[in-house]
Amino acid sequence: MSRATTLAGIPLRRSEISWAYIALIPFLILFLAFTVWPLVRTVQFSFFDYNGIGALDESPMVGFDNFAFVFSDQVFGTSYLNTWIFTVGQALIKLPLSFLIAVLLVQRWLKWRGFFRVVFFLPWLMPPSIVAMVFFYLLNPNNGAINELLLATGLVSAPIDFLASPPIAFSTIAVISTWQIMGQYVIFWMAALQLVPQSLYEAAEVDGAGGWRRIWHITLPIIRPMAVIIASLGLIWSFNIFDWVDILTSGGPGNSTFVVNYYVYDKAFGNATPQFGIASAAATLFGISVLIIYALVGRAVAKAQARRKEYGV
Repeated sequence: MSRATTLAGIPLRRSEISWAYIALIPFLILFLAFTVWPLVRTVQFSFFDYNGIGALDESPMVGFDNFAFVFSDQVFGTSYLNTWIFTVGQALIKLPLSFLIAVLLVQRWLKWRGFFRVVFFLPWLMPPSIVAMVFFYLLNPNNGAINELLLATGLVSAPIDFLASPPIAFSTIAVISTWQIMGQYVIFWMAALQLVPQSLYEAAEVDGAGGWRRIWHITLPIIRPMAVIIASLGLIWSFNIFDWVDILTSGGPGNSTFVVNYYVYDKAFGNATPQFGIASAAATLFGISVLIIYALVGRAVAKAQARRKEYGV
């Protein structure tokens, strides 16, 4: 049996391995208590007509009726579609835009690089709920600062209620949330760009390659393994949208800005009689589809990691 080694190939002593396992025990306990157990209970709730009051075994077992209700519920269909539109749309905006910003911020000729990095990174440090509350007042059609600015500059002739029209409301949430999270991906791309040897850029510049050609033929091939990971994280984390919808629109107008997370919350806590069974069924169905995406992303990341040596990163 081969001995365990460090990343540098140094063999580990048996006592060091034992201490490593002991150090993992607190994490394992927390993982079981706050991840595995809630997942198990969610699946279990989905088979009962449970309202959160009393013991679960006192509630009637309904089998797959909750899943049938969710499948036939038009609001869930809207929520599911909105979640995917938001996830894919935000990824298509924030990933290339943050990459271009990162490319600009690592240029040596750019003055005040530190200042611009702080400007792009600061919004990410603020909790999404706080940012959403601030924009809720900024977007107010009566006395919001954004409408007053648009009116003062003559760009509009009447105030715009950004959160009252279905397409505008959902687009507003997407734009604001993308702006808030952009700095995180700028940092990711900047870290990836540090892997590109400067000598390659200098050689390409001597050969007459312009900026875009250097990015296309040098930067992108070398950072491709990291790019796969960054893109995967950008896609996966976008599924977690909830704060923006809850604070800015509460799923409205109508049900037009419902997403799956808000649908689950609304079924569990938004009615006079909580419907934990239906909420759990919706969460389980969406969780299965997300797990499929996780598996595909995992394969893409594994392939990218396997090619790290080929690209020298």
